[in-house]
Amino acid sequence: MNNQERQIFWDKLTSLKGKDIDSDIHELLSTIKFPQFLYRYRPINVNTLDSLQTNKLYFSSAAYYDDPFDTYLKIDYKKIYEDLKQSENWKNLAIEKFVEICKYKGEDEKKVNLITEQIQDMPVQKAFDTLTSFFKSEIQPLIRKTSSSICFAESGLNETMWLKYADQYRGFCMMYGLPTADNENFLCGKQDKCKQCNIANLGTPLYPIYYSDCRYDATKYTYNLAHEFFLRRIYPGLPYEDIIKQLDPCVWERERVTLIKSKCHEYDQEWRIILPITSNSACLNWIPYGVILGLKTSNRDQEIIVRSAKIAGVKHIYKSYIDNNGLLDARELNI
Repeated sequence: MNNQERQIFWDKLTSLKGKDIDSDIHELLSTIKFPQFLYRYRPINVNTLDSLQTNKLYFSSAAYYDDPFDTYLKIDYKKIYEDLKQSENWKNLAIEKFVEICKYKGEDEKKVNLITEQIQDMPVQKAFDTLTSFFKSEIQPLIRKTSSSICFAESGLNETMWLKYADQYRGFCMMYGLPTADNENFLCGKQDKCKQCNIANLGTPLYPIYYSDCRYDATKYTYNLAHEFFLRRIYPGLPYEDIIKQLDPCVWERERVTLIKSKCHEYDQEWRIILPITSNSACLNWIPYGVILGLKTSNRDQEIIVRSAKIAGVKHIYKSYIDNNGLLDARELNI
């Protein structure tokens, strides 16, 4: 998908009301032009080889991505302030939440008490500014930590991606057929152990990334996430169902927050499978269709990659090369 096509997808995503999820999904899928294969560029190390051999793709949060601006968002703290002002007791509630977070982080109690006393005596606007400064340092990183996905590229011949993610052509690239029910290599949901897996039950939607110079307004999502965060800290035993009842519906917000990046990364032509739940060790089981060896992958490393691929059950091994027109290409090897 080019960025014009991705724009159509993004416009549809941001227009969805969340009242009829099945209808929303049908409309959204109608805007997506799926590629035949998805690609993951990897350097050679213990973790990447283990992932290849075991057919495991681990979800990672945006906090661990190389782009510090991933989750390209803006937050209107002034609007949050206006919403909070509707509650006469907002300052006490905010201070209570502030104290709970400080306790959770192990902050010095005397210091925290001193700060809360100062905030209590402050004018409303100054108190809000003080708390906002604190919450910014907590909530914005929280968004990145709770946004988990698996990232793919649309092409296995992306020169920039080889340089950036495959150790300057010394690594390898895994290629995957789409995660559909008729893809025998996609193992999730097809094994006995999958019956107990929330990821398999909820599905693994695949979406394109949209690239833009305009940040997405995540104020509503941030307010909701902050509310949920505080509730979990203040009432650690509160059932998830009871927490959800106290939150505003934020249908499709997780997807919107996760699927926008700065336009300067447009060369990635990225796709993502979004984790539908919060989990620290979630993964997919997925045998690659093939593996592409890099231009500068040493003979020794090629042997290691091929051996690992065979253990994984990979049937197609390709070697990248520069064709007669000076373009990057790949041919299948008879191994």
